[in-house]
Amino acid sequence: MGSIRRRGKKARLEIIFMFQGIRRYEQSLYYCETGKDTCKCQDCRSASALLSEIERKIAEKTFKYETYFPDSKYVRENQQLHLNSDMFFDTYAELWLSSIESSVAYSTYKTYSTAVSKLSSYFSRFKLSEIKPSHIQQYISNSELSAKTIANYLGVFHSIFESAVRDDLLSKNPCKHVKKPRVQTEKVDPFSIEEVSMILDWMRQHHPHMTIIFALGFYTGMRVGEAIALKWSDIDFKHHKIIVQRTITKNRIKESTKTADYRVIDIIPMLDEYLHFQKQYTFMKSEWVTVTSYGEPFTKTQNITEDYFKPCLKALGLRYRILNQMRHSFACMMLDAREEINWIKNMLGHSSLQMLFRKYGNRINRNDGTRKGLLFSANCDEFVTNKKAALGKPLQSNP
Repeated sequence: MGSIRRRGKKARLEIIFMFQGIRRYEQSLYYCETGKDTCKCQDCRSASALLSEIERKIAEKTFKYETYFPDSKYVRENQQLHLNSDMFFDTYAELWLSSIESSVAYSTYKTYSTAVSKLSSYFSRFKLSEIKPSHIQQYISNSELSAKTIANYLGVFHSIFESAVRDDLLSKNPCKHVKKPRVQTEKVDPFSIEEVSMILDWMRQHHPHMTIIFALGFYTGMRVGEAIALKWSDIDFKHHKIIVQRTITKNRIKESTKTADYRVIDIIPMLDEYLHFQKQYTFMKSEWVTVTSYGEPFTKTQNITEDYFKPCLKALGLRYRILNQMRHSFACMMLDAREEINWIKNMLGHSSLQMLFRKYGNRINRNDGTRKGLLFSANCDEFVTNKKAALGKPLQSNP
């Protein structure tokens, strides 16, 4: 029979239970408020419930030590001892997931965790050594998930089996002989220059405080998650630069972008006026360039889509396209204006030109042209002396 040990007031509770004929002592995540054996605080009740769950799973022979106490000395000392090809897939997958948690971003870990959960629900009855390419191929054929999701899951599957090969549990990775589903790349379906102008004008009239998000998307190629994570301190008005160094993903602020720690991009003339226009709403009031009605930073790009973008396109009678098409629109407008492709690459945050050629190859004709977003002017010199000319009509601040 297990028990809970209390070592004093506000001290961490210790779980004591029998496992494999030996009494085990493990630290829980709960703290006793009083330190008394009769304490009935919420944490003490939670620890008791945890003990009951552990004992039930031990009795059912489904208890996984590493799931409940991943940092336990017992797990560290016995992990290699228990590794063998007769391990069930879900057990090894959880060990693999724990091993990579500290080395990947939170959003990546959550994605891997979801994949492991889905894969384990199907392959839990299989031992590692029993899984053959035909089993994986059958899983793909029977799945109702999208080809992209399946491809992502297979990537995790491949990594798990590669780890098993390195641990000498398997001689080869069964995923290497699996035919992957064909994933259609995201269609580049940009908005035209006229549509961009219509969208920004509509936003300016109906949701002026949100216009900057769309201006950033259309005039820098910034991802929406990066735009809503932008702070005023990231903007250098003197040198016309923006440091893109964080994004919103999985409802969390991530202090890096999708592909790098940060990138520095130019404020082109068409964007400059929108940034100054936004000052009346959040500058000196918040560290964030855009905030919700509660004054907090946005945590979901979905809110931008449902509350602002879809209503805008519907009101204008424009065909719906996802928010990421703003990024494609920027790339296409700049390529059509014969901007230098290395500058476009840097603005988008790509590490090489390969992505540009793959997505926009039909628009790339040469490496030279005008400079930094002078697409909207018949006379490039006009932008040097009059940046407001870039917008067709100047923005008016609210009184």
